[in-house]
Amino acid sequence: MSRIRTPDNIEIAAMKKKAEGFFDVMAAGSGTPWEDRGTNGVVGAFFKTITQSITGVGKLTDSIRRPETTGDATGFLIGICVIWAISAIEHAMIHKHFVAANPLAYVDSQSYSIATGIGAIAAGAGCFLLFKLYNSIYGKLIAQEKTGYSASVPAVVLHNVNAYALGPSIFAIIPYAGPPLAILLIFINLITVGKKRLNLRLTAAIIDAVIALLAVLALGFAVYWVGSLILSNAIEPVTYMEKKTPTAQ
Repeated sequence: MSRIRTPDNIEIAAMKKKAEGFFDVMAAGSGTPWEDRGTNGVVGAFFKTITQSITGVGKLTDSIRRPETTGDATGFLIGICVIWAISAIEHAMIHKHFVAANPLAYVDSQSYSIATGIGAIAAGAGCFLLFKLYNSIYGKLIAQEKTGYSASVPAVVLHNVNAYALGPSIFAIIPYAGPPLAILLIFINLITVGKKRLNLRLTAAIIDAVIALLAVLALGFAVYWVGSLILSNAIEPVTYMEKKTPTAQ
């Protein structure tokens, strides 16, 4: 019995749908502005990439030219860490201004400057380490997904796309409201990247990002609180005098 061969000009819907459903997570794009910093200049490319991260992170991460290496994204990540360090310095200076206005407070400028410098370094390094931790947790979470190729997303791709999702960090330099706003917009970006760039289901993209981000933020705030307590006791940049109560005549 001879086999029946399907003519070349006839398309089978099931086969076509299967072919269209394939998604290559390692597909290379035309290049991000940061990858073209040799042409655009480092500063211009950095801020242009930040702008695209805020206005269209899905398109930005689709344009990554070298998804198989982390060098470019790591350079962008370091720039983001510098922004958080600057934010820490800025907020420390604002806090110093308000503390100095208190007649019962004494600010040791030298100790306060040392504490501010340590805090800025901790903010920048903490941003880098917490990003690494987020990727580790997030990678384990999406590995549990049973749909498509998502169980085998390379760590290098997670690093690259999530690094470019940190563009809204620029808002952290806005006093007080800036850091929470930056974290909120980064969270939205991480969901968008999970859905559009990593091809996760929307529910999976939301849940996995929420769990990983909450874990990272909880650890970050705990370390910040303990570190601030230890630093203030060790250096004592601010001391308060006891308020004297009037004595009875």
